[in-house]
Amino acid sequence: MRDPMQTMATCFEQVASFFPSGNPKQQESFQRRAEYLETRNYSRGPLADGLKAYHEMLGANEETFQMIEELRLKETLVVITGQQAGILTGPLYTLYKAITTICLAKEQRKKLGRPVVPIFWIASEDHDWLEIQKTYFLNSEGKPFPCALPGDGGGKSVGPQPVPSWEIIEEQLLELPDSEFKAYVLKHCRRFLDQAENLTQWFALTLQWLLKKWGLIFFDPMLPEFKQLAAPMYEQILKMHEDVREALSRLTKAWVELGFQAQIQPLGGEVNLFLANPERRAILCQERGFYLRGQEETWDLDALNMLLAQAPEQFSPNVVTRPVVQEFLFPTLAYVPGPGELNYWAQLGQVFTTFGFIMPILFPRLSGVIVTPSWKKTLNKEGLTLNDVYQGLEAHKERCIREQDSLDIDDRLQGLRNVIARGYTELEPLEEIHVNVHEWLIRNQAKVDFQLEYLKKKLWQAQRKRCAQVLQRLQILEDGITPNNSRQERVLNPLYFVMLFGDSFIDRIMKLPLTSDFREHEILP
Repeated sequence: MRDPMQTMATCFEQVASFFPSGNPKQQESFQRRAEYLETRNYSRGPLADGLKAYHEMLGANEETFQMIEELRLKETLVVITGQQAGILTGPLYTLYKAITTICLAKEQRKKLGRPVVPIFWIASEDHDWLEIQKTYFLNSEGKPFPCALPGDGGGKSVGPQPVPSWEIIEEQLLELPDSEFKAYVLKHCRRFLDQAENLTQWFALTLQWLLKKWGLIFFDPMLPEFKQLAAPMYEQILKMHEDVREALSRLTKAWVELGFQAQIQPLGGEVNLFLANPERRAILCQERGFYLRGQEETWDLDALNMLLAQAPEQFSPNVVTRPVVQEFLFPTLAYVPGPGELNYWAQLGQVFTTFGFIMPILFPRLSGVIVTPSWKKTLNKEGLTLNDVYQGLEAHKERCIREQDSLDIDDRLQGLRNVIARGYTELEPLEEIHVNVHEWLIRNQAKVDFQLEYLKKKLWQAQRKRCAQVLQRLQILEDGITPNNSRQERVLNPLYFVMLFGDSFIDRIMKLPLTSDFREHEILP
């Protein structure tokens, strides 16, 4: 399968038709998008009113309130990103998304000469509990360990669910090593947990604190005032569900024909909306009418529209329609996706067209790997690169063990094997004694060989213990750069690094250049 990130970064013209607002590397794309958005109308007043009330609850900074007020102005545009309400913010890439959004908004505010504000859409409607349940830190031995929410989510949207007690979280963080800013970070984490009424608020309060020097507007789509604003779009999605499916199918087919993998795989009959009744279930439509996945009860379109008018809070978009609801609510200059999102957004261009919209510019989020001073020292001492770590260090570990073998273990064992082999050769004349002697010799030699292999294994185990110090350094490096055999940004929590380096860690990331191509930055705190 082709890599859409690589293609977009190096050969944008090959995929330009799937990203109709243009190349994110070219400023003219932003200029054209801004001109298009001037032709659109939005419910700016009610939107700003709702955001103001929400951020008063969050205790946002003055810059954030100023940007909310700017949203009332017709010339104001937004750069937006989104992510689930992960525990303690979730993995590093959530922070990277927020920082990219802030920096791109600031850059385009200057280049376009008009207000451009950053918005973080908290995917509170999502019911994928496993996606947000755990986050990972490193213990005093450098090994990743989880901090998890209790329970299974009950199939309901994650965002409104209650927060756990601080004692449940604190107990899981006992493995954290002592560090300069540990008490400072945990003190604030506890305060946010005590303040929050649900997981969405806990997430917003924590991420807002990390980015306290900069303004960032948070959007919770489950708040009643925002559900009311989105209701007309839900009505259109219900009405045009067949057109949406056809549009998605056409572009998905074209995307696959170019050699890319389809991220969205429809199963058939999707209306691309969920209904919470009380579990969040997909609405489907087939010959027997509208119904919820896994249930028998059916509705007609009038009944669903009546329910929508009475209780819009029960409806929510899926991966296909959330972007168009976002487009309906916000004057979106650009959306900041991760690699997986970039792939599925490529399937959505004609879905936007179905509703009379044009898909926004997709500006890839920052990608980075944090290299602490101790990890950097190991890389330099061992002559390794980050790519070496990504490919696995087992071969390098074996080389280290063998390079410290001053006694020639394998050569000495091979010498013993040769002596034994000659000895058994000298015993071959004894086969005249009895017809079974040949088989006895073979069996006996096999037992000796087995013992030699056992001896070899034990000797090399002992040699590894002699090399324990270097092997431990390499394992700590692997666990830090590729925890759980995955990319660091997809596993480790940013608060771990704030505990080590304080607020300067965030400052360092904020200074990284915008590259728009998922190029990985090496971040040296």
